[in-house]
Amino acid sequence: MKVLRTLLLFILAVPAGAIAQDKIRSIAVTDTILYTAVDRPGEFYTVSKSGQIQRFNKDGKLSLLYKAETPPTVFDPRDGARLFAYYRHDQHYEYRTPSFDVMVAYQVDPSFAIEPWLICPSGDHKLWILDRADNSLKKINVRASEVELEVMVDSTLIWDVEGFTAMRDYQNFVFLLDRSRGILIFNSLGIHLRTIAAPGIHAFNFLGEDLYYLTGDSIVFFNLFTTETRRLKTMPGYQDVLLTDERMVLFTDQQMDIFPFSP
Repeated sequence: MKVLRTLLLFILAVPAGAIAQDKIRSIAVTDTILYTAVDRPGEFYTVSKSGQIQRFNKDGKLSLLYKAETPPTVFDPRDGARLFAYYRHDQHYEYRTPSFDVMVAYQVDPSFAIEPWLICPSGDHKLWILDRADNSLKKINVRASEVELEVMVDSTLIWDVEGFTAMRDYQNFVFLLDRSRGILIFNSLGIHLRTIAAPGIHAFNFLGEDLYYLTGDSIVFFNLFTTETRRLKTMPGYQDVLLTDERMVLFTDQQMDIFPFSP
């Protein structure tokens, strides 16, 4: 029995040990990382406290270093060809090329929202806006310059709009992150479907049909269509994770560790 118990403990310990041994690279970042992002081709981005945005390829080679005056409130590299950034301090958003030249930039039309708190793209010509003034979600058709949809979110769901730190549109769902509670999921009509209880998480992201996030020493995967949940054990001490079909990148606030990964 003692031999069997020892063998089981060894087997359970292997996955974490294997990740550590297979590490491809560790990269120290000179400034505190606020949040991270990944584009569809699989390149990784860090947005730092000073406004610095860095892009790395799958093996950790730096391919872009850009310094903004202030960090964007929302940064979504999308397909890597048309990168989106929203700045709350002066209420403007912009799209940039892969070399970070500005393609187009717009002020947020005050007729769309009284106090925009978060903005995210929905396709190429639409935006979602979370309005702090009235706890509403608005879908804007920028090309037609009109509000396509406006939904007042129940006050039991939004206790304090300022508690929301991220918003994304993915697979016809809208996602809001409240770090004190977790992730609120809405459908394409702005109707609340469910809340994933995950207090304290720093971020979430997507891989195929899965939403995923890091909590403690585990990555939690939530299938958007079956609602099934599974966990992948990693290592403690990290605050964020990004995944592609080839890589797992684990982050502290000043370092990224790159590992091979297969979904």
